[in-house]
Amino acid sequence: MQISRHVVIEKYEEFTPKIANSTIGHLYDEPIVATEIRSLGEGVGLMSSIARGHLTLESGRESTVIVKCIARTENSELSKGLNFYRNEVNFYRHLASETPIPVPRGLYAAVDPDNQDFLLVLEDMGDAEAGDQLVSCTEEQLMVAFRRAAELHGTFWGRTGEFDWLFYQIDMRSMLFRRDAIFKPGVQPAIDNFSTLFTGDRADIVHKITEQYLDLFQFALGGEPTIIHGDYRTDNMFMTEKDGVAEIIAFDWQNTMGGNGTHDIAYFCSQSADADLHRQSQMNALKLYHDTLIEQGVKNYSFDECLERYRYNLLITMITPIAICGTLDQGNERGRQLGHTVLERSFSALESLNCAELLK
Repeated sequence: MQISRHVVIEKYEEFTPKIANSTIGHLYDEPIVATEIRSLGEGVGLMSSIARGHLTLESGRESTVIVKCIARTENSELSKGLNFYRNEVNFYRHLASETPIPVPRGLYAAVDPDNQDFLLVLEDMGDAEAGDQLVSCTEEQLMVAFRRAAELHGTFWGRTGEFDWLFYQIDMRSMLFRRDAIFKPGVQPAIDNFSTLFTGDRADIVHKITEQYLDLFQFALGGEPTIIHGDYRTDNMFMTEKDGVAEIIAFDWQNTMGGNGTHDIAYFCSQSADADLHRQSQMNALKLYHDTLIEQGVKNYSFDECLERYRYNLLITMITPIAICGTLDQGNERGRQLGHTVLERSFSALESLNCAELLK
């Protein structure tokens, strides 16, 4: 992959033939003479702007790539505060080649170290079908997502010190930012905007998570660190098959950091699986996750510890539905539907394992 610290853009329309040739031109045996950029969607809480670049070469041949740069909404400032753009560029520079989860090939990655404007150019997966969080994953997809996560975590288990650019989940500045800039401001608007979902003691549970957020966060994400995706859900995956068996291709590595692996799988289950899977398949998926880690060579990690940290992570992953429902620019009607869906599933997931008993 071509690596540069210099060529970044603010809007994908700026991906001109000149920019294309200076970043990915080396991948072609003739110059790129025209670029046509078509949006792949805005809003819906998206933290970046994404488009398909249609390239015309000098001979008339055509090619396509995916172009990614900062969000056009206020979400861009939140993304910069959480280092999302820097994280994804560094993932493609340093981790993608060793990552066991299939990922789109990175063609170019650059980020401005001062303002975090960035440019990421990826291979176009064509007709591969991206997941839709408004539709629950299947049991088979749940199992493969947990297994692939374990392979990722097992690969980098205890190795995070090798990557000096890496940010960590347990970082006081980041934790305070997540609590004070995302969670706290979102709680009451979420309760007001989605009141029908706050039945029983759910509002009290969310308020307790807010009050105890730092303690919950530190325990949930403690233990031996590994590389995590950080935003592991079906909307960030192509749901495919290989030899008739479900497979995933994971993208959107903006939240890549060092942390506890159960965060990824708690996030996936609470965001992408409906209540039936929480009741019927969640524990089997968690056992598969733990068994796969052991097969990967992970030692001194019991299933009981895995389960306990998983339950704590179900509590702190409430930050995402609260953010979508109460803080982020939802973009359009689908954004509101997404907020409703992930909030409902998050409550279902934490209730399925009685996670509220972990609160003081």
